[in-house]
Amino acid sequence: MKIGIFGGTFNPPHKGHMRMIEKMTEELELDKVLIIPNKLPTHKRCDDLADNRDRLAMCKIAFKNPKYEISTMEMDRESDSYTIYTVEELKKKYPNDDLYLIIGSDMFLIFHKWYRHKEILEKCTVCVASRNTDENIQSLRAYAFEQLGVYMPKLDGKNIHISLLDAYEVSSSEIRERIADERSLYGIVDPEIIEYMESHKLYGYGKKR
Repeated sequence: MKIGIFGGTFNPPHKGHMRMIEKMTEELELDKVLIIPNKLPTHKRCDDLADNRDRLAMCKIAFKNPKYEISTMEMDRESDSYTIYTVEELKKKYPNDDLYLIIGSDMFLIFHKWYRHKEILEKCTVCVASRNTDENIQSLRAYAFEQLGVYMPKLDGKNIHISLLDAYEVSSSEIRERIADERSLYGIVDPEIIEYMESHKLYGYGKKR
């Protein structure tokens, strides 16, 4: 079985997340994708992180494909959300299956700083979502060779795969800024998630301006 691993803060989840995972699921022919919200992000600071319960609920709204499974394994873990711990846990649970770690190009370009990153590369295929431009592709291939020692003649190298996506410029931080500025989220966030954020007064909803 081919199992995708898609982690993140999902603070909140948006259509960029959904688009990425849909493309990867189809392209890699994944049998299952584990959607894993972080408890404590280890690669970035987040001062307005929603409660675990709320982020988990929003993930359940966003990721409805029968192949998707929402996992609380990182939220339940006492330690920080280091990816190697998740990969090792999944290797024990699925010893005969192939793991595919799905990340964005921004995270890939600091992959050498990840805790025990070499072991992650040994245990799973790192699948990188990239904008479909020559500049982006070349920078990812150069990084893989210079920092990770992996030669990528095209879009694939040893345990690394680049998946090309059309540009979709949106981030969770931008969404939170839009909420603070009372700007529309039309087209970038699922309406059910907007309703959830409003009803639970997340990210400034319901506060007097």
